[in-house]
Amino acid sequence: MTGRSNLPERVRALLTAPANVAVHGSPGSGKSWIGDRVKGLLDSSDQAVIRVDLSTTSSGKEVFTELLVGLKCTGDPAKDASASIRHAWRGVQTYLTSSDRHVIFLLDQFDRVLQFEDALDFLLLFRELVHRPESVHCTALMISRRSLQSIETKVSGISTLASVCYTEYLGSLEIDDLEDLGPGTSGLTHEEKVDCLKWSGGHPALAKYWLTTRPDISPDLSSDMERARIASRVVDHLADLRLIDAAAQYVLGPIVDDLLFERQELELLGIVPASGALADGSVSFSEHQHFRAALRHRTWNMNPWGVLGHAEVRLRGLLDNTLNEAYGEDWASVVAKKNSAVQTALSEATAKQARDAKMFSRQAPWLSYTYPGDLWQIMQVEWALFVPVFSSHDKAHWRNVMTGLSQYRAPLAHGRPEVLGEAERAQCRLFAEEILAKISQYENSRLNSAL
Repeated sequence: MTGRSNLPERVRALLTAPANVAVHGSPGSGKSWIGDRVKGLLDSSDQAVIRVDLSTTSSGKEVFTELLVGLKCTGDPAKDASASIRHAWRGVQTYLTSSDRHVIFLLDQFDRVLQFEDALDFLLLFRELVHRPESVHCTALMISRRSLQSIETKVSGISTLASVCYTEYLGSLEIDDLEDLGPGTSGLTHEEKVDCLKWSGGHPALAKYWLTTRPDISPDLSSDMERARIASRVVDHLADLRLIDAAAQYVLGPIVDDLLFERQELELLGIVPASGALADGSVSFSEHQHFRAALRHRTWNMNPWGVLGHAEVRLRGLLDNTLNEAYGEDWASVVAKKNSAVQTALSEATAKQARDAKMFSRQAPWLSYTYPGDLWQIMQVEWALFVPVFSSHDKAHWRNVMTGLSQYRAPLAHGRPEVLGEAERAQCRLFAEEILAKISQYENSRLNSAL
């Protein structure tokens, strides 16, 4: 993840190229700070810059009126703009097309557009101003939490303004970025700066809090509350961006979907590390314990098929390895002789195996054709062999777990998750996570004892 020290200059260069730029970041990520730095660079080069904070406006018409005021148009802009949003827009357009002066609009808190009653007209008219910067002589920097695409899609169902902008994301801080947060970095050792980044997860608001209060020297409960508050805001932000499912998979696991585009967005936002980023000392918010806790709490009742499927695969592997050690490769026939239900499961699985071989000329191991109920029938016959794995509870408890997974599997695996309520989805996820935890603990203990 690249640092932020060169971002203001990169944005300035794009705006004067000329080109439009959109800067996105989570709450407290330093978006307004970037905007101020860019404005300072532009002011020093005698560029005409008009800054409007949309959080102080209530309509698109009011934004165009503010731009008219900034352009110092003759007459009374407020009075001229009273007729309609198009009247105000036409005043801005007339000024720009009749002047050789290049103007840069800096619109902070662009998300506010979602609250405008005239949002659709504003987005269409503003795009008309900025989509031909060579002829209309203006470019724009739009700063927002949400992407322009998500803002436009919510308003009109399609996105056109985003297509005429270069996008920059505000990710995690790096050590060199800390100096821009204030005087608190003066005199800090390299180790203290690293501690600041780790404590904050690279989030600017938390890093600034650390530099101000120094919780490493004077720890108190307030610092934990602040971290929890920021973590909750970031999770809210990911939910707004529809990235919370992807974040839960990449941060908490298991990864069960192909989410390459979402992964890239999460990297750019500093939520998950980019390839090789942690090796060079960078941090990501995914390592922040409060964020992980907030994300886990928010996604506890997500569609649990991914984690259930993962538990099912791990359970098959455990069963095969355990019984193979006890009875050899032909363990299936040995166990089947002890229980008619196991014999039935084996017969049904081998029939499905033969069907695949006939249809696709390939087949999976027969155990891959079993379900949680089948696995439980096999395990309960040889329960003594599995006690070391599941010793935390008695056999009755695990029968309840396996029976629950069997009940929930069909609607989830066949795309009918809506038939399960939130309580059933949560219970399914908890059952699957309990099985995964026990298998992991058992395998790790065996690995450690073998070393």
